[in-house]
Amino acid sequence: MKMHALCLLTLGLLGTSHATSTHHEDYTNLTVAVVRAPPANWPLPVMNKNWTDVPFDLNATVAKAVDYIAEAASNGANLIVFPELWFPGYPKGLASNTSITPAQLTSYLTNSLTIPSPQWTRLLTAAQTHGIYIVPAFSHRVDNHIFMAQALISPAGETLLLRHKLRPSGGERTIWSDGTLDGLQVIATPYGRWGLLECWEHFHPAMTFNVQAQRETLHIASWPYIPDENTPGAEYWESNEINVAAARTYAVNAGAPLAMAAVGNVRLLSAEGLDEVVVGAGVSFDEVPVVYASFNTTGLAGTLPYDTDGEQSWGTLGQIVRGFPGYIPKVCSMDRGNPGCRPRNPSI
Repeated sequence: MKMHALCLLTLGLLGTSHATSTHHEDYTNLTVAVVRAPPANWPLPVMNKNWTDVPFDLNATVAKAVDYIAEAASNGANLIVFPELWFPGYPKGLASNTSITPAQLTSYLTNSLTIPSPQWTRLLTAAQTHGIYIVPAFSHRVDNHIFMAQALISPAGETLLLRHKLRPSGGERTIWSDGTLDGLQVIATPYGRWGLLECWEHFHPAMTFNVQAQRETLHIASWPYIPDENTPGAEYWESNEINVAAARTYAVNAGAPLAMAAVGNVRLLSAEGLDEVVVGAGVSFDEVPVVYASFNTTGLAGTLPYDTDGEQSWGTLGQIVRGFPGYIPKVCSMDRGNPGCRPRNPSI
């Protein structure tokens, strides 16, 4: 395995933060491992959307993840990040692909991860065994619903955060349910403050504003897959150009480096939104399944959780509300989880 290493500048932020107990005592350097290899039974190359006779296999994917977790820890990583819906795999092409049959969708539901479960326990155990933070991104089955989930697991095997994508994108809404606002949390760690979002959540102020207001020192971003630039046949919404632009803008607005996990093209961006480490989709997954980057985190555990004078602050939110155009009706839609809102269709 080739190890890609980078040292970023210290973010000189002050304040208070709690520290989670881990197996590591030196919190002045953080090494992040970003997974770019596909889960088990995922059609390749990256833009191949033919699922004919391709089974979903959660158990095989978890086993593969545990191997990557062990390898990342042996390479000195303190944190490993997985792409969106890596467990059991993002069903690319689901909105228009006739090769994904109803039987396969039933299989996908069955192979969606539940909590608690033996598969979840394996991930918690891997974190504890290897002393590493894990950010799994997975299809989470709760009763008869599935959600697009991310979690932050501590090196002690504790679940520090479990969140659901607030608003699945486009055709995803035909399968996955909406998440809730309480998942928009930034978690204080001994290395600093970490926030998590998925894919096109990075475009939407309803998701980005509240997370950025909590002053991340590292943003963890999970995309399902990213091709290289100018890839023939890539729709705009799955293109490298559009999705990387969202990641760059997020990093600049947050003032924090960003780890961008995806199957294929992955990168780590500086707090200025510039490329620091990039591995293209054409690079062999066998040769480079995981990409590494390290940066100085001295003092980041003391970062204040807010900035009253920041661009993402209560004062700024007040400006947005006061400046909202008066000619636009001040109504909201119940289908976005807003209590007390009237239906979009007044006749309902």
